[in-house]
Amino acid sequence: MPSVDFTSNSALLTEAGQCIVVGNPNVGKSVIFGHLSRQYVVVSNYPGTTITFTKGWMKMGDKAAVRIIDTPGINNLLPNSEDEMVTRNILVSASPSDKIIQVLDTKNLARGLFITLQISEMGLSGLMALNMWDEARLRGYEVDHKRLSEVFGVPCVPTIAIHNRGLRELKRNEGARFKYQLKYHAIIERALIDLSEFLPALKVSIRSLGLMVLSGEKTFLEFLKEKVSPSVMKKILAIREETAMRVMTDLRLMIDSTRMAEADRIARMILSQVQEPQRRRIWNGLEKTATHPIAGFGLLAGVLFLMYQFVGVLGAGTLVDLLENKFFNTMLNPVIIQWFDRVLPFPHLHNLEQGIMVPGYVRMAAFSLPQEVFRFIHDFFVGEYGAVTMALTYGLAIIFPVVATFFLAFGLLEDLGYLPRLSILLNGLFKKIGLNGKAVLPMVLGLGCDTMATLTARILDTKKERLITTFLLALAVPCSAQLAVILFLLQGGVGLRGVLIWASIVILVLFAAGFLASKLIKGDASPLIMEVPPLRLPSLRNIVIKTFARMEWYLKEVIPIFLLGTAMLFILNEIHFLGVLERMMRPLVTGWLGLPSDAAEAILMGFFRRDYGAAGFIRMFEEGSLSKSQILVGVTTITLFVPCIANALVIIKERGIRTSFKMFVIVLLVAFGTGGLLHRILLWRPL
Repeated sequence: MPSVDFTSNSALLTEAGQCIVVGNPNVGKSVIFGHLSRQYVVVSNYPGTTITFTKGWMKMGDKAAVRIIDTPGINNLLPNSEDEMVTRNILVSASPSDKIIQVLDTKNLARGLFITLQISEMGLSGLMALNMWDEARLRGYEVDHKRLSEVFGVPCVPTIAIHNRGLRELKRNEGARFKYQLKYHAIIERALIDLSEFLPALKVSIRSLGLMVLSGEKTFLEFLKEKVSPSVMKKILAIREETAMRVMTDLRLMIDSTRMAEADRIARMILSQVQEPQRRRIWNGLEKTATHPIAGFGLLAGVLFLMYQFVGVLGAGTLVDLLENKFFNTMLNPVIIQWFDRVLPFPHLHNLEQGIMVPGYVRMAAFSLPQEVFRFIHDFFVGEYGAVTMALTYGLAIIFPVVATFFLAFGLLEDLGYLPRLSILLNGLFKKIGLNGKAVLPMVLGLGCDTMATLTARILDTKKERLITTFLLALAVPCSAQLAVILFLLQGGVGLRGVLIWASIVILVLFAAGFLASKLIKGDASPLIMEVPPLRLPSLRNIVIKTFARMEWYLKEVIPIFLLGTAMLFILNEIHFLGVLERMMRPLVTGWLGLPSDAAEAILMGFFRRDYGAAGFIRMFEEGSLSKSQILVGVTTITLFVPCIANALVIIKERGIRTSFKMFVIVLLVAFGTGGLLHRILLWRPL
C-alpha cells in the first residue's frame, strides 16, 4: 500500500468542521449519508458498495451547510485492504472540530465496538448511530443504548436508516468526545509511554499513533520515516522490536485480541436476549439453500435462467425489437433522414428496404462544392456511419433496453442479500484461481460496469488477489452494454443453446486464465471473512432509484463514447482509410477467425470500446452475412477483447502502466487465440 501524508488535508479532500460517516461494511452508512446530504449513492445489501469516499453537504437548519463524507466500510483501522486505508487516512487527518458518525449494526454490536475503541483511542469527537434497530428487536435483543452512551461518553442514537427513523436526531446532535481508554498488557503500556517521547504531534492522540507503531502498520511506519530523523526512527523501531521480544507473540494479534475481547465484553453488557427471535421460515430456508453445496448451485441455475428470460428474452428480444424495428428504423430515422434531405439538398436517392427509407443511397449526379459540403454534413448525422442512424440507434434502441433490464435484475439481487451468499457458495471454486469468495462481488458488479468493478477490487485483502481480479475483469467479464449486444445476437441468431456454449467457453477461459495467473503471480490468497447480512425483502423504491442512477451514468458516459466512435468511423471512411485497415486485418479476421471481411470494422471499433465492437456485428447479422458459427466466433472473440478506454485508464491508475500493458497483450492473445480455435472446432462440428 502506498504511503500517505496523514497531515495533508488537501490530499484527502477534508476540511475542518465536517461530518465523517464511518462503520463496518454493510451497516447502512451510505443510506444515512444519502438521507443527511440529500444526495443519492448506490446502496446495496452486500459489503463493498462504497470503495472510495463520497462528499456532500448537510443542511443544518438556519446554520451554514456542513460538509459530510461517506467512507468505505472498515473492519479495522489497521488496514488490510486499500479501501480500509482510505477510511483510516481520513480519520487520522480529522480535525478536532470534525464530527464522527459511527454507524453500527445493532444486532452485531461487538463488530462495530471494535472500531469504536480505536476511534476513542484517537481522541476524536462524534456520536454513534445504532442502525438496524428493528432487526435487533426482531431477534429478541434488548439494547441499553443509554448505558453504551455512558461507557463511551458520546450520544448513542437508535436508527432505522431505510425508513429514515432517528436520522433527524443524528443531524441535530453535536456529539461529544469519545472518552473510553482501553488498558493493554503492562508491557504494551510501558512501550506506549516510551514511544510518546519520539512520535510527532498529529491531530489524533499520541497513544493511537503508538499503537499503530507497535502493530507494525506499514504505511504509518513509512510515513514516520519522512517525519522524524533516522536516529529517532531507529529508536522507535528498537522499542517495537524489544516489546515484541518481551511479549513473545505477534504484537498486532495481541492488540487486536485485546480490543476484540473488550468489544465482546461491552456488547454483552449492552445487549441482552429477552425473547426468542421471530421465526422467518421462508427466509431461513432460502438462506440455507443459497449456501448449500448442492442445492445452492440449483438455486444459482434458477437465478441465471430467470435473468436470461428477463434480460435476454424480454430486454434483448421484445424491447429491442419494439424500439429498433418499430420505432427507430420504421418511424424516427426515416423522418430525420427526410428532414436532412430537405435542409441539405444534393442529388441522391435513398435505398428502400421493405418500403422503408434507410441511410444508404445512390448518387444521381456529380456534386458541386456546396453539395459536397451538404453531403458531408448529411452523412455525418444520417449516413451509414451517422450519429443518429448508427450511434444513437445502437445506443438507445439496442443496448439501452438490455442495460435497463440488467440493472433492474442486478438491483433486485443486491438488495435481496443474495450476493454475499453467492460468495460463500463459490468460495471453493475461487480458491482454485488464487482468490476467495469475496472476489465474487467485483466479478458480478463487472457485469454492470467493469470500470467500477476494477475499483471495487480494492475490497480484496492482498495485492495478488486484486491483480488477478483486475486481469479477469479485463479478460472475461462483459459489461452490461457489451452483454446487451451479445445477448441480442445470440438470442436472435443461435438461441439458448448458443448462449450456453458461449457462456461455457467464457467461464472456462476465465477459470483457466485465473488458475495460471494464481500459479505465476507471487503472493498468498486470504481466507474468506465477510459479513453475511440477512435476506431482506428488497425496497422497490431503492431498486428503481438505483436503476435510474445507473442509467443516468449510461447515458452520460456510454452514449458520448458511441457518438465519438461513430465519428471516428465516419472520418476513417471519408478518407478511405477504413478500407486500408480492414485489408491489413483481413488475414487475421477472415483467415484465422473465419469471419466476413466486414468484421474487421467491428473488431477495429473493439479497440475503442468492446461493446461498440460487438454492436458492429449486429449490422452483419441483420444483413444475413453471418452464419450461426460466425456469430458464436465473433461474440466470443469480442467478449474476451481488450477493455474499453475508461476501464483501461482505471486499470493503469490502479495497477501501473507496466502491469497494465502486460495484461492488455495477454488479453489480446487469449481473445484471438480462443476465437481461432473455436472457428476450427466449428468447421469440424458446426452448430
